[in-house]
Amino acid sequence: MELKVREGERITGEGELGVTLLADIEQLGAVEVRSEPGGIAPPLHVHARHAECFFVLEGELTFRLEDRELVAGAGTWVFVPPDVVHTFSVTSDTRARFLDIHTPSCGFGAFVRGLQAARSEDELREVRAAFDQQPAPEYATGDPGLVVIRRTGGTEGEKITDLPDRRATILVDADELIVSEFFYGGGQRGAEPHVHRDHADAFLVVEGEFAFHNRDATLSAAAETLVLFPPNVVHGFDNDSSETARSFNFHMPASGFADYLRGRNPEFDQHDPPEDGGVDPSAIVAVRLAG
Repeated sequence: MELKVREGERITGEGELGVTLLADIEQLGAVEVRSEPGGIAPPLHVHARHAECFFVLEGELTFRLEDRELVAGAGTWVFVPPDVVHTFSVTSDTRARFLDIHTPSCGFGAFVRGLQAARSEDELREVRAAFDQQPAPEYATGDPGLVVIRRTGGTEGEKITDLPDRRATILVDADELIVSEFFYGGGQRGAEPHVHRDHADAFLVVEGEFAFHNRDATLSAAAETLVLFPPNVVHGFDNDSSETARSFNFHMPASGFADYLRGRNPEFDQHDPPEDGGVDPSAIVAVRLAG
């Protein structure tokens, strides 16, 4: 079958502003948000059963925790573990654009659709409660010190590989999610086709173009494309072009991928393609950011 990049599902807004649902599978739900200053400001809340992660594409977000505020500019990842009280707002002078990721999804797609459809405060409370989002408790159990904030581009994080034509840096390493930054020079080979049986694998291409392979099909994903492989979907990737390419790679749940990169986890959940070809490639999510 032919693999194609599609558009996301516009949830709210018109023109350049609004919320677009990019992905919603069991392991991950993600939206792209484009907002004016102050346009997005949810109440203080917690998630008991899942983690929330943000990537700032443009502008600036300020995160409010129980005991501090964190400012994240463009090119920054922010990871909030379960049970940590938090909220965020757009604090740049211009519009902000960012990804809001929930892992596991816990029905995040239904949540963002429900927020748009709600017509009263009571309905909003019902939508939030159904989604594993609760008001901040009087006594929170999550440690705000576990929140991770990392700038990208090789300035922060744990460098695993640091060669002229290949760099790998771990930015977030938590049970729910690992985020790694991959830089590949022109013509660099990536991973051979494989499957993960118990977790999902995703890539956010931010520079250049990566080629993702499934069975006999190849998907070319340019900058600002999110590609998500559910469990048991065969996939591999390379930089087939002559130009450099950069992406962020997620594993949900992490499944020990950080130690695999460090060479310490030979039993990592990565296996040769099954004889039957694995799950149908129609399960692949390949979506273009709204920009």
